[in-house]
Amino acid sequence: MIVLITTRGHGYTLGSINKGTFGVPTPPFRRTTYDRMFRRFRAPRATYVFADLERLSPFELSLAADLYRALTAAGFRCLNDPARAMSRVELLVALEAAGINPFGAYRADTAPRPKRFPVFLRSEQDHVQAADTLYPDQDTLDAALVRLRAAGTPLRGLLVVEQAAEPYAEGRWAKWGTWRVGDHMSVDHIAVDDTWLVKYGDHAKVTGAIAEDEHDAVLSNRFAEPVRRAFDIGGIAFGRADHGSFGGRPVVYEINTNAYLGRYSNHKNPLRAEAHRVARTRFAEALEAIDSEGGGSVALPATPLRRPLAWWQIGFVGPKRP
Repeated sequence: MIVLITTRGHGYTLGSINKGTFGVPTPPFRRTTYDRMFRRFRAPRATYVFADLERLSPFELSLAADLYRALTAAGFRCLNDPARAMSRVELLVALEAAGINPFGAYRADTAPRPKRFPVFLRSEQDHVQAADTLYPDQDTLDAALVRLRAAGTPLRGLLVVEQAAEPYAEGRWAKWGTWRVGDHMSVDHIAVDDTWLVKYGDHAKVTGAIAEDEHDAVLSNRFAEPVRRAFDIGGIAFGRADHGSFGGRPVVYEINTNAYLGRYSNHKNPLRAEAHRVARTRFAEALEAIDSEGGGSVALPATPLRRPLAWWQIGFVGPKRP
């Protein structure tokens, strides 16, 4: 059994597996929340995936790291150590330092002075589509940050990111998605749109030539090894990298530890249909590789942050929020 741990309200991302609409068989798969896990004194035998880490507050992240150690001490297999998995900004800074990305990222509340322009703003913690406004120079950026604060928008939690995007083909822009599940890598799909800031993409804009390229990329697992290095640097063993190409080289925009995989659908284009089937099959095989035999539960040890409740109560209580 595999258990995906997310923040409340965000367990829908891999709901297609639970609903039987994933398209291919998978191991037993459950979803739970950090709130529930923080109070558990026993845990079912399973592999635990710590997802949605970017949405946790620093306090919750400490509890999650403590829980990770309690589970591993009890003999469970766990993916994504909250103490090691890099945040969005830490990852982007590390990828630039490693020479993978040619662009930088800065926290907006630190008087950022980007090395290159244009730049754009995005949130550090959520997955709402960033605004596509580009700021061409330092003065324009400084003025924008002043306006945001004056309008009542806190700068904490905002990132300033140097743009690194270029047209993909036929006047369209593209973003690729590649999963890592344990040791397995799987190129999943392409998303294309008419704007440089591709979020969901538009299926109607996938031409025959683009479908052929996606088909080749998925079946050959084209980006698996270049993207694996980004996961290794980020200390992330489960998630999806959103990446593209800039200056003839792969660049990684983020790694989402709780990415969405919707219901399986048969594309009208046979090339896209086969690519979709191959990607889903490969993902299911990767889940099989991290699966743990279920049955029964194991007591979790108390830890510095998760102390037992009084003897007549059941469960654990975390420390008071500082």
